[in-house]
Amino acid sequence: MNLDVDDQDFRRFLEAAELYWKRGRSGSSTERWIVVEAFHPDIRVHIRNLTLGGVLSRITGARLLVLTGADPEWKTTFWKRFDTDRVRALAEAYGADEVLDVHALAARQVRDGALPDADLDPGSLAARTDSTLCRLLCAPRVPAGYDRAPRAGLGRALAAVYAMVFHRYAPEALITCDVEYDQWGLAVELAMRWDVPVLHAQTTGSMKAYALFPGSRVGEPTFRGELTLQIGDFFRANVWENRSLLEPGVARVMERSRLNMGRPSWWRKDGQAALELRTEAERERFRVFAQDRFGFDHDRPVVAVFAHALSDALGTNREVFADLAEWLEETARFAYGRSDANWLFLDHPHQRIFDETGFFKELAGQYAGAPNLRFLPSVDLSKNSLYALTDLGVTVRGSVANELPALGVPVLQAGWSEWSGCGFSQVAADRSGYWKALDDSIGAITAGRPLLTDDQKAGARLWQWFYRCGTDVPSQLVPHWETMPARTLLEHLETRMLQIEDDGEPLHAAVARMWERREPVLTRFDLTDAAEIRRHVR
Repeated sequence: MNLDVDDQDFRRFLEAAELYWKRGRSGSSTERWIVVEAFHPDIRVHIRNLTLGGVLSRITGARLLVLTGADPEWKTTFWKRFDTDRVRALAEAYGADEVLDVHALAARQVRDGALPDADLDPGSLAARTDSTLCRLLCAPRVPAGYDRAPRAGLGRALAAVYAMVFHRYAPEALITCDVEYDQWGLAVELAMRWDVPVLHAQTTGSMKAYALFPGSRVGEPTFRGELTLQIGDFFRANVWENRSLLEPGVARVMERSRLNMGRPSWWRKDGQAALELRTEAERERFRVFAQDRFGFDHDRPVVAVFAHALSDALGTNREVFADLAEWLEETARFAYGRSDANWLFLDHPHQRIFDETGFFKELAGQYAGAPNLRFLPSVDLSKNSLYALTDLGVTVRGSVANELPALGVPVLQAGWSEWSGCGFSQVAADRSGYWKALDDSIGAITAGRPLLTDDQKAGARLWQWFYRCGTDVPSQLVPHWETMPARTLLEHLETRMLQIEDDGEPLHAAVARMWERREPVLTRFDLTDAAEIRRHVR
């Protein structure tokens, strides 16, 4: 854990945490366990995972097992420092009964050549290996001829360690900050095989978490695939059906979204440039200026293609193409042959930290002479310009698929995201469906036929409320993600742990509701109860 505070400040925080978490625990059963991972260098992540574990421990009476350790490649590539001793001390202060260094155990197995069978599908292991290598290499694909064997061997060792943990401790839940890559994803895959509930804490907002419970699974091969379907069902039953009650909250959240207050906001980073255009007349006037800036024909629709963090979380949900790079390549090739539309290709706002190969620039170079194609860094385009220009947004899983429809702009997805089952974006099932949807959409826009219904726009607006408010639980125990630097974070949390009592602490009620009802999301209040919604949304 890379924590920029001195030892004295850290010790004082640990004393406060230990006082809070140990005073609220009754005698826990030695035969019931909750497993919490602690592999990330950011203490905010650990606080979320350990808090979820501590609250769930109080609800179930189970003990806490914390898994930690530093992956040498992650440490070298991204994290620079990872203090396992501090992580262990933090875990123990939060009530961990045992702490295991998973990476030390895996390294020993690799060194000794002892790689027991973890009963993991070879295809799943290969997918995790490639996904991890792409992220570590900051590349959209594993380079040709690259030796995958060392990473695959570590993956087998990690899987074997996780299998040992599940066999020995028979956990009641796995709590994790991530579900991708080998050190997190293999634990999640084995948890799904062992029918262990998985709670996935989010790195945004106050306390946000998704959950996958064994009894609710329908057969999707990945955690994110299952979650997509379950979130869609929950959204339709509890958010869409209560849309009239939620409208005051929706209006407030949409205003904050225009001002870039809150995450995510893919298409404008770091709080730059609020969306000032509010009427169709304003949008049309600004559109002429933006079209002229890029030399676009005024009579042709503009299709905005939003590139992704090309090395991030590959293969963790349903996607039409083999990888994000192939999707971008093929879409550019299609665009080159469609002179009846203007095409705007935008890189990811954080492109630099996700792709060191120059893929986007190389692709742009291939089409430098095309009169109707433009490739731009997304940070060079104002939010007003993007909104005024875009007639159709195209993405695989980007948050524009919910942000643009909320403003009345249709979006086509070449894959699933967590909101893809909610119905406000068009989601292609396969390649032929994707190309047909692009073709049909361009034709409809040219003919003046609407691609987005009023219900879809309303659904996307509701999602904005659901994500930014309904599934964000304010808690005295978890400072908002934006609370930094680390010293400030710990000072705030130390004060709260020394002063607060549990009565009325909203996180306890929220976790209990999710756990007992087996709901896929943590919610601020009971969204199944219209009376509760009326009390909270005004």
